[in-house]
Amino acid sequence: MLVHGEKAMVEDVVLRAFALKDHALDLYVSPEHLFVPNAVSRLFSKVVEIGEGDTVFDIGTGTGVLAVWAALHPCRRVYAVDPVWEHCELAARNARRYAVDGKLQALRGSLFDPLPDGLTADVIIGDVSGIADAPGRALGWYSSEVPAGGGDGTEVIVELLRQSHRRLRVGGRLYFPIAVGLSDDEKITAAAEACFESLVRKVDVWFPLSDEEYDVVRCCLPPSLLAKLRQRGSRMAWNGHIYEATRPRS
Repeated sequence: MLVHGEKAMVEDVVLRAFALKDHALDLYVSPEHLFVPNAVSRLFSKVVEIGEGDTVFDIGTGTGVLAVWAALHPCRRVYAVDPVWEHCELAARNARRYAVDGKLQALRGSLFDPLPDGLTADVIIGDVSGIADAPGRALGWYSSEVPAGGGDGTEVIVELLRQSHRRLRVGGRLYFPIAVGLSDDEKITAAAEACFESLVRKVDVWFPLSDEEYDVVRCCLPPSLLAKLRQRGSRMAWNGHIYEATRPRS
């Protein structure tokens, strides 16, 4: 549901197919106006483990692709959080489409802010913005309404890590991404190690950039990040990781 009963107007809504682990979903998106789930979202579905009766937080849900996917599992409850009103509206609409709106609640706000105090999760999906502002905006990956990662791509993820270790139940699991070459991966890793006793890299893939995309990135990335891009075949590429964090430090 939307906070305070407000309703956002989403334009140019279309159905788009998403192939996730165990489920093929046709979901409403607005490619001209809103963030559209991408290959990273599909990779999350391959590694996130959801058990029967789990409570799931999908932080940075976008239009709800991973939240709906999670709700199709025999979990107890899914809370889908996003700072953009229109994302929340489509996430709720997508939940109704798959008849999981009875256990999926879309909430508008930053990170854990709209969740009830003291509410904890067995699983936190942290598919939040983890790319430096300049390339993320210039490439059109993030609209002006979506919080990107700041100058070095770390702002949102580091804050997610600092807050999430207090939001996990005993035995709980947090999943979060790192974009090596488009963010300061060492800073993110250090923050994760300070908050969690166990980090396991579940995904390690390369994403090639087109020549046009690389020209954009080369002009706006700090030299320290640009140096981490690598030649993969005929193209430059950035390295995408997804981590599972467990055993929060007190």
